[in-house]
Amino acid sequence: MPEIEHARTRKHPHVVVKNQWRDVFDGTVSDDWTPTLSVSVIIASYNSATLPLTLASLAAQDYPEELLDVVVVDDGSEPPVTIGEYAPKNLQLIRVSAGWGRSNATDIGIRATSGDIIYWVDADMILFRDNVRRHAAFAHFIPEAATIGHKGFVEQWDFTPEQVFREVANGSIADHWDPATLHRHWSLDIFEATDDLNTSEGRNYSTHMGACATVTREVYNRTNGQDTRLHLGEDTEIAYQLWQAGAVFIPVNDARTWHLGRATVQDHSRAVAHHNDVHFAQRMPIPRYRRSAQNRTWEVPLIRAVVSVDMHTAQYARQCVDRILSSTETDVQVDLVGPWGALHDGRRKMLADPMNELYLVREWFRSDNRVRFVEEAPTSVFPSPYRIDVPVTVGFGSDTLRRIYRHIDGNRLGVVRVVPTSDESPVTIWDSAAVHRARHYIEADGQLLDAVDEIWGSEWLSAEIAGLVDLRTVDLDSRVVRTDPEIDGLHRRVWELESELSRERERAEVDRRSVRTLARRLRDAHARARG
Repeated sequence: MPEIEHARTRKHPHVVVKNQWRDVFDGTVSDDWTPTLSVSVIIASYNSATLPLTLASLAAQDYPEELLDVVVVDDGSEPPVTIGEYAPKNLQLIRVSAGWGRSNATDIGIRATSGDIIYWVDADMILFRDNVRRHAAFAHFIPEAATIGHKGFVEQWDFTPEQVFREVANGSIADHWDPATLHRHWSLDIFEATDDLNTSEGRNYSTHMGACATVTREVYNRTNGQDTRLHLGEDTEIAYQLWQAGAVFIPVNDARTWHLGRATVQDHSRAVAHHNDVHFAQRMPIPRYRRSAQNRTWEVPLIRAVVSVDMHTAQYARQCVDRILSSTETDVQVDLVGPWGALHDGRRKMLADPMNELYLVREWFRSDNRVRFVEEAPTSVFPSPYRIDVPVTVGFGSDTLRRIYRHIDGNRLGVVRVVPTSDESPVTIWDSAAVHRARHYIEADGQLLDAVDEIWGSEWLSAEIAGLVDLRTVDLDSRVVRTDPEIDGLHRRVWELESELSRERERAEVDRRSVRTLARRLRDAHARARG
């Protein structure tokens, strides 16, 4: 392992480090605690027979009425949704006029509301009386809170809206089933293994499911919103976005519900996974197993590299970017930042033009969809999980990018900087989730490094370990070829074996000559003895 400089400061005692929410707030509030944040509940409904029961349970919540609003988005039900007697006071009904599916309906509902906390609830849920309050408590103390409620899956019921309203209000709704006798959802195993996600570092984002999950609007607004192209798995996709936006995932086990019906995965788990994994692979680089093919271009790359170039440094750009694209870690795209708008198609003196090298760079990468020509460095590479800033005079070896990525990812760090080879800026790789969390706690960009270090940790890595090359010392016309270190190792081993075999052959030939010489001497000795 390289020698590493590591330091962590604690300037913000209330910030959540990684996903360690227990260190900030454990869900306990005083008896006189009064909520102040508003909650918008979003319900997408399509031909739901259980929607009246869900609305009745929301009407009986103990959260302040003036802080709770509900929007029901009718996703083309026939007959259209109507609202019965037992429903929340602050309710609006919207019928979808364009598009279809839960993600589309949820997007419409979120855009129609303004609550500080967004709470999406399925139309087959009965929420216990204190459900909204228990969810909302976390957002009051953790600005990045994304909470997940507890679901008890029931398969038979005969409730009426009036009964649900009454029993939720008096608390007896909990007496119908013993949760220990019901279907155990797979997320509970993850909660147990990660101390209720406290040690998960956000990587178990898939547990944040839409049946009864909240997020602060502040975090939601950092995302691209609902992916309305999806018609399955949309809750997992938005959960991934929330993770990259800096969310803190928290299971609220006391925020209980009855889920009216079996879980989809109980009956269709294999088919659901088969369908979703293809869509997830395009959008979610982590976990890595979904992208089972290399040398592919994905909608959301694992790593987005940022390289800045001007007319004075353009001579290094092709080598720099080619080396990045020829990495053994192939899940990478490049933002090439430069004055591209200054280039034109008019008459010019080609060889005498001081901008000519920039024209050549643009032509070199013009057809490579892994390279984007941008005028300004992006402030964010969201939703890619990693950004690496590379000085244009720095060259990567074939395995450099993979080494740096594995170091930050394997050690769960927020930022890793590589000691520069000479006087250029360091190569810096950032964890996007850490960056988006940290920006909430800084006043100027210059403080970003310190804030990321506080929240996620930082380290330095040596240039030798990373395999950096100073492009000012190499032949810029040399061919860039990817060499896999494992294959290189095998080649070296083959060469060693061949060399050893050659030496053995030489020794065997010497031995054969020695035997022939001894045999000749022996024959000569016999001849003399007979003579």
